[in-house]
Amino acid sequence: MSELPPRRLARSARWVWRLQQASVWGVATVVVLAVAPRLDLARSLALIPLAGLVVAVTVAPALRWRSWRWDVQPEAIELRHGVLRIRHTVIPMVRVQHVDTTSGLLAQAFGLATVQIHTAADSHTIPLLTDVDAEGVRTRITELADES
Repeated sequence: MSELPPRRLARSARWVWRLQQASVWGVATVVVLAVAPRLDLARSLALIPLAGLVVAVTVAPALRWRSWRWDVQPEAIELRHGVLRIRHTVIPMVRVQHVDTTSGLLAQAFGLATVQIHTAADSHTIPLLTDVDAEGVRTRITELADES
């Protein structure tokens, strides 16, 4: 296996992550702004979730996308991701039991899908690939797993 797998997620994955984080941090900001006057808290308290919103929407998706790498080889699937804690996983093809593709509403809006690889012990995902790439990866892993 190579030191850094060569394949990346779809570029639009960053937008999916931005929108997901914007909804969470946006709600947190609105709640704090609504509750702060009632509890006699400083309005500056709203800066905390607002700062979280800015970081989660601008910086985090770019770092997350840059760190996500993967590859499918005849002998194994290699996944590497993480910003603060890097996780490098190698899944031997002989361990693969089945492979799924899934796509939530937001991912569907961007034409993306996630490949989920199941083994006896665990499951692993390659998130937010284009629909075409996800279908191709699922087919390739299935064929290679059948050969193993």
